[in-house]
Amino acid sequence: MRPRPVAALVLVASLLSGGGATGQLTLRGEGERSLELGGYVRTLSGIYRLGYDLPGRDRTSGFNAEVVRLKWTLRFGPSAILEVHDRIQAQVSSSASGFGESLAGLGVSVVPGRSLDLATTLVKEDRLRVWHDVDRLSLTVYTGAGDVTVGRQAITWGISNLFPVADLWAQFSPFELDTEEKPGIDAVRVLSYPAQGWEVDAVVADRGSSRELSAGIRATRTLAWADLYGAAGKFWNEAMVMGGVSAPLGSWKLRGEGVLPYDLDGEDIKLPRVTLGVDRLGGETMLSGEYHFNGIGAGEAARYGEVLQDPRFARGESYYLGRHYLGGLAAWTPGNDRLSLSVTALANLGDPSAALTPLLTYDLGQETRVSAGAMVTFGTSPIPGPVPAFRSEYGTYGKLFFTRISVYF
Repeated sequence: MRPRPVAALVLVASLLSGGGATGQLTLRGEGERSLELGGYVRTLSGIYRLGYDLPGRDRTSGFNAEVVRLKWTLRFGPSAILEVHDRIQAQVSSSASGFGESLAGLGVSVVPGRSLDLATTLVKEDRLRVWHDVDRLSLTVYTGAGDVTVGRQAITWGISNLFPVADLWAQFSPFELDTEEKPGIDAVRVLSYPAQGWEVDAVVADRGSSRELSAGIRATRTLAWADLYGAAGKFWNEAMVMGGVSAPLGSWKLRGEGVLPYDLDGEDIKLPRVTLGVDRLGGETMLSGEYHFNGIGAGEAARYGEVLQDPRFARGESYYLGRHYLGGLAAWTPGNDRLSLSVTALANLGDPSAALTPLLTYDLGQETRVSAGAMVTFGTSPIPGPVPAFRSEYGTYGKLFFTRISVYF
């Protein structure tokens, strides 16, 4: 293994994070033009324990992952913004079986399909990978009729926290540890506000082929008692309708949203995906709970292999194998705002199995945060073999213990 690319990456991170480099850099041009540079450096080190034997897999492995994201913003006065995100990533593993063995870590979310590949692999060996990609490349023009954005951008739909159903443009994995910026999708987006309390969002997105070209429109209405939205569109080879409501009740908020897909190839209606949630906001403690019905999933563990082969699972429409779920999130931030403790729990009610993800974060100041966390799973392990037989979902995940350092600039 040649360590030079990793050493170079560490040098870049040191230059960005040291010597008073924290804080956004702004260069003023003529008139109202300006160039801004921000971003972050993040390193993740951990131990992954599979907990059972599989052919060609180590029971325990260690790894380190690094990501440097440079966020360039060129402003042309109040009328237009050009945004570019450069990203350099590196992964080193003690296991020769390669990367992606753990379902938790940096970069474990599905990357949206793209006709234009802006990624370059710099080093690829058994235990080392270094690569660069452009995760944002978009121009936004502000007009009287609406905001028009063309290019690679981040788009989020939906109101669920743990089990998104409407976030179909680019969705995070529930065990993604770099959630600072969503994966960018190549699209044309028009965001308009036709009347007070109304927002209309129209998107046409590239998925890598003309057959999977996606387009959708969403209308959001803000009322005194609730926020409502309705949407429809073509996503990959499916036509979908979706809707949601979010209603505050004092210090609590009730939420619900659902998606009903129609398979354009099979010409049949698929099972819906629905999430119902409740949140407690305000104060030092935030609580959130959700029930999720996953129409993509299977009702029994013996059929999880079929879900893994489902193209909807492969492209990130859902990250769940089962049918019925409960989830919870508790976050505590004391008054000094330096320390935060959160615990996320996901439970597959059909197995049953569960995953707990505790995370402790401390803000050191100077835009530097240090975190320690874990992914602890409970459930029956699969039956070993050339093709392992599932007996639970989270019982197959193993356990992960990690530390994370983030430096923002």
